[in-house]
Amino acid sequence: ERRQFLLQTTENAAAADAAFERIVQGNELQDVNYLERGTEAAGSIGRIWMREPNGRLAGYGTGFLIGNRVLLTNNHVLQSARWAERSEVEFEYQRNRAGKQLDGVKFALEPETLFLTDEALDFSVVAVASGAVNAERELAEFGFLPLIGGTGKAIEGEWLTIIQHPRGELKQVCVRENRLLKKSPDVLWYSTDTLGGSSGSPVFNNDWLVVALHHSGVPEIKNGRWQTIDGQDYDESIHREEDIKWVANEGIRVSRIVETLRRELGTHPLIQSVLNVSPPKISDQSTPTLPHIIMDAPASAPLTTALAGRKFLIRFDAAGRPDITPVTSTATGESLHLAMEKAPPKAKPKAEPKGISFRFDDDYSKRKGFDDNFLGKAGDKGKHRVHLPQLTPALAASAVTLLEPPGTKNYVLNYTNMSLVMHAKRQFAIYSAANVDFAHRYASLESKRVWRYDPRIPLEAQIGDEAYAGNQFDRGHLTRQEDMEYGDTVGEALQSTADTCHWTNCTPQHKKFNQTKDWWQGMEQHILEHSIDPKARGFRAQIFTGPVFAAKDPEFDEVPDIKVPMKYWKVCAAVTSSGKLFAVAYLLDQSPVIKKYGLAEAAGETPFEPYKLFQLPIAELQDMIHLKFTFGSGKALLSDCDPLKHGPPPELDSDQDGTDDRLESTDGGPRTPSGWVNMLRHRPYFG
Repeated sequence: ERRQFLLQTTENAAAADAAFERIVQGNELQDVNYLERGTEAAGSIGRIWMREPNGRLAGYGTGFLIGNRVLLTNNHVLQSARWAERSEVEFEYQRNRAGKQLDGVKFALEPETLFLTDEALDFSVVAVASGAVNAERELAEFGFLPLIGGTGKAIEGEWLTIIQHPRGELKQVCVRENRLLKKSPDVLWYSTDTLGGSSGSPVFNNDWLVVALHHSGVPEIKNGRWQTIDGQDYDESIHREEDIKWVANEGIRVSRIVETLRRELGTHPLIQSVLNVSPPKISDQSTPTLPHIIMDAPASAPLTTALAGRKFLIRFDAAGRPDITPVTSTATGESLHLAMEKAPPKAKPKAEPKGISFRFDDDYSKRKGFDDNFLGKAGDKGKHRVHLPQLTPALAASAVTLLEPPGTKNYVLNYTNMSLVMHAKRQFAIYSAANVDFAHRYASLESKRVWRYDPRIPLEAQIGDEAYAGNQFDRGHLTRQEDMEYGDTVGEALQSTADTCHWTNCTPQHKKFNQTKDWWQGMEQHILEHSIDPKARGFRAQIFTGPVFAAKDPEFDEVPDIKVPMKYWKVCAAVTSSGKLFAVAYLLDQSPVIKKYGLAEAAGETPFEPYKLFQLPIAELQDMIHLKFTFGSGKALLSDCDPLKHGPPPELDSDQDGTDDRLESTDGGPRTPSGWVNMLRHRPYFG
């Protein structure tokens, strides 16, 4: 009834009745001006550039103008005024009707003029500069989308539309499979397609009124675990966002946002341009009844609300400042008053799964990084102290040094429970070193994966999502996310896992290579179950991982200008129940997988066979990757703790064929170099 009443007060009676019947019956037929009105609505929607303290790009979001110089987006896009002052909004990042990409128009944000954020409802509003930073353009050209505070703008079963910048890409719209599923006092659930980067997008009803602020997806959950589209438990270390089986998307209701703005900033001049807009009526004969909205824009600038078919009365005073009045009727204000519900109490903060609230800490100075004495205990005098790998002088010269302080020679990036070093030319990590405590892990944190650039090193030294779009490469963690699901509190564990999702800890790994769980997981479980005394040592290990940078690493058309590592290594150090330090090394090769399955998006679903996975002597691995692993005082070599120091026993050395393919790929099955253990035929060997 509220929706029907709203339509009747904003349209003529015949048009209102026809529109309402289409909504109730689910009829997708629309007046042809629906498309034109949507195109105009899209003009007020922009891509938000989220920037780190040093100005480096941290990611993208979506936002839209809701009044004079006022932008609305999510709290998790612009979490604070400090984030906002570093960020920008870009309009017209899209294609025109001829398919040509337009030059985006960027505007600075001005949180010192206006900024309000609400974590519970996941929204932020911020002032936008009136002039563009990269063109002679005015913000007023892009109009705004009025927020109507009354309820009844959407009913269950109605088709909704989101205009968005998924993954920070060109502006896009979903026009199918976008039905409103259900609603609560704070949120709407709908089936519209979205992706990362869509956060902060407006959700429209069929009349192009904003009904919600999109902010997250709702996954299918079984036994407390998110599900993938093929029925697996979602594993963030091997699955992409696209693999999740989303049952709905979720948006914050506009009525709740308007209520909060009215309560918190009702007297602010800019917020007045948001609150003093009612749904405009088409008829030009209506008498304006609402107060003028004063907008800071030159008289020459064309102004629009981005609602085609609705008309506004625009007057300019002697100083050239425009007065904009929605053309409406006296019935409009009355209908909104009658339709307003009693505002529900302020929502509690939206909890992460299991009731845990987590906010990524962007203060990197707090990260302590890899603890070299992680395996030690009181009284052992550091004999179990395992150090970060030493780089050869030539490799050290290729490492990326930190930006701060200027002139530093430090190249170690510290995170929560892990550290790594980046290679300047290859733009991937030379190694990632992690402390893993299996006794304090959280098996199902259900944390969302957000990939971030590291602001402490140059952006050009990091490869982002461009390497993983339109091909069969996964975003392969070096230090696995699930290995870092531990901490004294769940919040600490969430920060630890979030830190693994930096592009610095990522390399391109073929899906069928990356998603074979039996290799690393089986090896690590074997170490824990058979080699470590959990009572004495608390299931601790130190794990080093990295790619082999070979001169013959290929470039692919699907990932231009990037040499993709073909081989990966892992070194694990732990302490046995007898108190003895031991270490093992592994090497695996993805080139046969790529050769067999290719990189096309429609790669075959033939059951995958693990190809070349070996346990090899640490001493040989060191020569291959130009690193040295030490322990104790720093002079002792970790290779002395390797059970393969003198080669495998005869029973593990029965398949030698005299071929050494440590750096070259072969077309056939795995061939085992002398002194190595073929992991297809044997369990890990620990002596």
